[in-house]
Amino acid sequence: MILFHLADCGGRAVADDLLVELVNIQTEVREYFGWEYQDDVNSAAAMSKFFTSENPFGVGNWSPKNRDLQLETLTVKLRDAQRVVIVGASVSDDDFLDFDFENSVIIAADGSVGGVVGMGNVACVVTDFDGNPHLDNVAQNNMLFVAHAHGDNQKRWKSSLQEWSNYPLPPRLILTHQVTELFPGMHNFGGFTDGDRAVCLAIALGVDIDKITLIGFSTIKIGKWSGQTDPVKKLEKLDWMLNVLRLVGLDNQVATNVSSKP
Repeated sequence: MILFHLADCGGRAVADDLLVELVNIQTEVREYFGWEYQDDVNSAAAMSKFFTSENPFGVGNWSPKNRDLQLETLTVKLRDAQRVVIVGASVSDDDFLDFDFENSVIIAADGSVGGVVGMGNVACVVTDFDGNPHLDNVAQNNMLFVAHAHGDNQKRWKSSLQEWSNYPLPPRLILTHQVTELFPGMHNFGGFTDGDRAVCLAIALGVDIDKITLIGFSTIKIGKWSGQTDPVKKLEKLDWMLNVLRLVGLDNQVATNVSSKP
């Protein structure tokens, strides 16, 4: 099940089977890499448990009610935007030479926020917590994070959230996971990497696909804003990102020299 999705996408119908596909591909990814489903469940369950109180980590703004409000506010902002620009880890300064900041809303994928913060209207950062120091920098400025729990980042999200809870003005939060179970206060919008999950988020919240522009998406290089990782495995993950973007028809906006499916 998907805890939250919208069948109407900016006035254009989005088939339920597409929304299901965007979630089901998470199973294909787990099987490809040999990851355990239960690890994803455990991370999501732990995050959900931390956030059931009215003051998670001692932060009242992280309560279930306030997180719901953040989701509603983000939905309106994205739907009302003339263009939703989703920024990936390969973004460079040249990408913004002719950029229309006035009429665009930005979703940053994880550490790519380091390349766009202060440049335009950043609506949120979609993150699985490996984009530091850039995440910590913007977390101090009341940024909205779509914070993701998966099997091998449980220590990272606990550590980051504990640190952020001590900031004078902690960031705002929406919580996501990648399993079929329903967890109170969390959502599965589909997708796999931070970049394609950002696309799935926008679509689920009702943004017309024709209004989405991708910047800094590539399957042929690991961007400088990407978290430190195994480069071979990272490139494999980027192939899966491309597969997700194919499902929604945005793969033509990705820099690639071959179209391969694992």
